[in-house]
Amino acid sequence: MAQAMNIEGSEKTRFVTGSASMNSVVDLLHKVASLDTSVLLTGESGTGKELAARLLHEGSPLRSRGPMISVHCGAIPDSLLESELFGHVKGAFTGAVSDHQGKFEQADGGTLFLDEISTMKPEAQIRLLRVLQTRTVTRLGAQDREARPINVRVVAATNQNLKELVDRGEFRLDLYYRINTFPVAIPALRDRPTDIPPLVEHFSERVAEKLGLAEAKLFGPDAMRALAAHDWPGNVRELENAVEYASIMCEREVVTVHDLPAEFSGLDQGNAGAGASVVVTEEGLSLRSAVSNLERELILQSLRLADGNKARAAELLELKRTTFLEKLRRLEQDGLIPAH
Repeated sequence: MAQAMNIEGSEKTRFVTGSASMNSVVDLLHKVASLDTSVLLTGESGTGKELAARLLHEGSPLRSRGPMISVHCGAIPDSLLESELFGHVKGAFTGAVSDHQGKFEQADGGTLFLDEISTMKPEAQIRLLRVLQTRTVTRLGAQDREARPINVRVVAATNQNLKELVDRGEFRLDLYYRINTFPVAIPALRDRPTDIPPLVEHFSERVAEKLGLAEAKLFGPDAMRALAAHDWPGNVRELENAVEYASIMCEREVVTVHDLPAEFSGLDQGNAGAGASVVVTEEGLSLRSAVSNLERELILQSLRLADGNKARAAELLELKRTTFLEKLRRLEQDGLIPAH
C-alpha cells in the first residue's frame, strides 16, 4: 500500500485512512471535534459521513458523555419528520395518542446527526432554523410558552450541493449559513485509490470475525487490480460489500478476481493482457510464475469472450482444442480457476 494504514477513533468507529486527502479530513475533524460548533459534512453516499460524525462526537470531551442520535431525514415520510425531530403532544394530530419526545430532546447533552438534510421540506427547515437559533424546541401541538431548552450539537450531512439548492429556492439561505459553520468535504473513494488496500485489509479482518472464519482472506494482485480499476459509485460501503462477498466465495487463502462480484470480472484484463503489471525488481521475479499467471488470465479472458464455449476460446488463443482443454484442466485441478 502507498501509505501506512491509520485507524482513527474508537474500536466502534474504525475510521480507516491511507491517503493524504483522507488524512487531511481526519485532521479537520480532530481540529473541530472538541469545539461546540455546527459541522456540515458533504460527500457522496457511502463515503463515511456518519463515521465522521461519530468521530466528532467521540472526540468532544463534552458531547461524548451524552448520546449520539442519528436521523436519516430522507428515510422518514415528510408528514412524520417534524414529529420525529421535535416531538409532539397528545392530540397534536390524528394518531398522536400520547406525548412524544423528539430526537432533539433525546440528543440533549450530546450530538444530533442529521443525514441528508437536503431532503427537508420548507416547513421543517423553518422549524429547524428556529430551534438552532433559540436553542429551544417546541413539540408539535404545544404552545410557544412550553418551549424546552436543549443542549445539542448539530452535525448535518448531505450528498447534494446545498448552495445550488439555495440558488434554486429549494433550501433556505439562512439555514444554510447556520449549519455550514464548519464544512468538511469527504472525497469519493475513486479519488483516493490509495485508501483501497488498507480498507480491504480492515474489512477482510472484520468480515472474518463476523462470519467466524478461521482467518481473514488475503487479496491477490489480480483482485486488487480489479478493485483499483472500479469506479466505486457506492464508495466505501460498496467496497465493504465486495470484500464480504469475496470472503464468502473464496475457498482458498487468497482471493482472486474470480471471487469478486460479477461486475468486477474483466476489470483486470488490461493489465493482464498487456503484461503491464509484470515488473522485474531488484528482488527478482519468478518467470515461471509470471508466465503461468499470464496464461491463466488469457484463458479466462478467452472463455469470457466466447461465453464459455471452449472450442471458440481455443480458437481465440490460436490453440488446438485438446491443448486448450489440457491447460484448462490443469488450472482447475490446481484450484487457480473455478471449474468450467
